[in-house]
Amino acid sequence: MSLLIKDLAYKKTRNELLLNNINIETKKSDLLIIQGESGCGKTTLLNILAGLLKPSKGLIKNDNKIFFLDKQNISPESRNIGYVFQDFALFPHLNAKDNALYAYKENRDSKLTKEFVFNKLLLNDHINKYPHQLSGGQQQRVAIARAILMHPKLLLMDEPFSALDKENIKSVQELINFAVKTLNIPAVIVTHSLEHLDELVDENILKL
Repeated sequence: MSLLIKDLAYKKTRNELLLNNINIETKKSDLLIIQGESGCGKTTLLNILAGLLKPSKGLIKNDNKIFFLDKQNISPESRNIGYVFQDFALFPHLNAKDNALYAYKENRDSKLTKEFVFNKLLLNDHINKYPHQLSGGQQQRVAIARAILMHPKLLLMDEPFSALDKENIKSVQELINFAVKTLNIPAVIVTHSLEHLDELVDENILKL
């Protein structure tokens, strides 16, 4: 068991329960797809897992490390999570290479090197460009590279294919599969649609 979510609830306001009775259990290298309409709480759930929002109740545990339980709540930086935000959240003062390598953890024994990731995401011609010089799809690929290259214990992705064309979607999905297997970690992908997920293997689907 790797990611465990038990009896999770989140109140948007005092009287509005956005998430309730969320129970998820994955193994290492599992890929979970969370699908649902806008406003159902998909991004909220990712933000809770990342530690950016505090749930009303429940248990969150990953790799035998408790993220949240009752009054116990560890900070986002202590969770070792790679997060691809829907708006990419790149640093405007850093070029593509420095954004991608912002939290890079080099591991000489890993096949998941910066060279491999840059090649797979077709970023080599854009590494010296700043975010405002990149297209939406290029920014998204830089954000994906940053999340994977930090070698996290959990990978979270919010609509990671939204700005990509069909060819890039295939390459990104192949990279996600490779990263999850290589790092032996779970990944959670949020999407409003189950289209264009052909390259993702062994995925579990949760509908909110």
